[in-house]
Amino acid sequence: MVSAIEMSIPKFIQYFIDDVLPARDYEQFGILLLILAALFVISIILAAARKRVERILQEKPAMDVLRAMLEQLRYLGLSYYEKNAAGSTLSLFKEEVNQLQHIYRRYFPSLIHQGIMLLISTSLLVQTNAYLSLIIIPCFLSYYLVGPYFEKKATIWARESQSRRTQANQQLYNSFSAFLELRAFGAQKWDTQRLIEQFTFMQRANNIQNWFAYSRGTVRRVTIGLGALAMFWFGIGMVQSGELTVGAFIAFSLLYTRVIRLLTSMVTLTTEQRLTIIQTEKLYLFMKEQAEVKQPTAPIKLHEVKGELSFYNVTFAYPGRDPIIEQFNLEVTSGMKVALVGKSGNGKSTLTKLIGRFYDPQDGEIYLDGIALRQFDLTNLRDHVGFVFQEAFLYGDTVRANIAFACDDPTEEQIVEAAKAAYAHDFIMELPQGYDTVVGERGIKLSGGQKQRIAIARLFLRMPKVLVLDEATSALDNVSEYEVKKALEALMENCTTITVAHRLSTVQDYDQIVVVDQGRNAEQGTYEELIARGGLFYQLLKGESEHE
Repeated sequence: MVSAIEMSIPKFIQYFIDDVLPARDYEQFGILLLILAALFVISIILAAARKRVERILQEKPAMDVLRAMLEQLRYLGLSYYEKNAAGSTLSLFKEEVNQLQHIYRRYFPSLIHQGIMLLISTSLLVQTNAYLSLIIIPCFLSYYLVGPYFEKKATIWARESQSRRTQANQQLYNSFSAFLELRAFGAQKWDTQRLIEQFTFMQRANNIQNWFAYSRGTVRRVTIGLGALAMFWFGIGMVQSGELTVGAFIAFSLLYTRVIRLLTSMVTLTTEQRLTIIQTEKLYLFMKEQAEVKQPTAPIKLHEVKGELSFYNVTFAYPGRDPIIEQFNLEVTSGMKVALVGKSGNGKSTLTKLIGRFYDPQDGEIYLDGIALRQFDLTNLRDHVGFVFQEAFLYGDTVRANIAFACDDPTEEQIVEAAKAAYAHDFIMELPQGYDTVVGERGIKLSGGQKQRIAIARLFLRMPKVLVLDEATSALDNVSEYEVKKALEALMENCTTITVAHRLSTVQDYDQIVVVDQGRNAEQGTYEELIARGGLFYQLLKGESEHE
């Protein structure tokens, strides 16, 4: 309706020049003005409604895409994060989604709007003078033969520019992340040079893209200009011969300008949209990527578990690599404390990832309370398994938010009790704003031991039945390690505990110590039994003593 009103104005002008003006019919002129004013008001109301509909059409799909991407990230799990850099994933959310949004925000609504306007204006143009309308054909063909070349080149270089921008963003992310190391090694100049190089490549691609875009605009303007000259040449001749009235000629010239602009614009939009869809290829492939760990079709949920773990002939290999775990067997009863020891690269940390089902073994099975991990609902499984990693990740938020983030709406009393149980309450109260203190990016304002105790406090809110410690104290000084160990001991009282041990002296009181060698359970027993045996564990302990 808006398009019809817009396109009717040239016909009103024709009627005014050919009929109203020669007759000096002021009454008719007043009626004409009233009709135009009414149409103007109606068009404003309808245009507002159209914008509202367009906005809904633009924003809802964009939100759907972002939500689907976030769900896909959760679905793909740890394996995706370990294979793909954080910068490239962030670029996917920013650049690729932005390209896709262009379709909803610009191309799709514009093609609908301009398509309707083109249909109406072409009908009016032909109705005004069918013979003169034929001039559009050679003008359109000349642009159609040349214009798309520049369109494609501009869009291809836009894709190259986007790729360069992704690389530059990745480099920038690395530069921010490695700030401390760059300062420590005096490598700021080296890093700045690499950044400038990446942004220079991006700028060059931008310049070439802009050159083709401007060339495209030039071709378009030349095509419209030549068509206008031809239209005036033939149109004035027809006016002089009486084949065309002055009003009809003016209306035709206005309609012609609109039609030829719409035609060239639709060629541009169609070409750009097609190439924009090609540019979202990475996003398409990301959304089609399959997770290595999938939710079972009929998942099992348990409200309570005992914490009995069993490994039966477990074999696992990362994609494209030799098996890091081979025929691994282990029985862990409820409440038992088991330490995994051995040289680096033999699969200890990988075993902990298998317990959390971040990966699935290629062969064999892991059981929790007699149920295969593959059968558990993933969320339910991770509710029963708690992790403390070597380095705790904290959000740049308050202490309270960092303790509570993994639990649904805990009370203030529960948060404080969890902090006390983790031996964190005292140091939290000494912070400037207590529990409302913002800890900074990745908890930069706290020490390593303080961050670990906040991470442990999170687990006290959940109280998992299986606790996995992946070298949780190896990066701490002696004082911090003592404080964290007290917190861990309190947490381990009612848990089955699997610990990846860095220092063998820390696992003397464990129920069982498992020596992992080349992905196998090479030795197993208590601390005293393994020393008396004089095998691999004894050699590891001897080597540790010599290094000290």
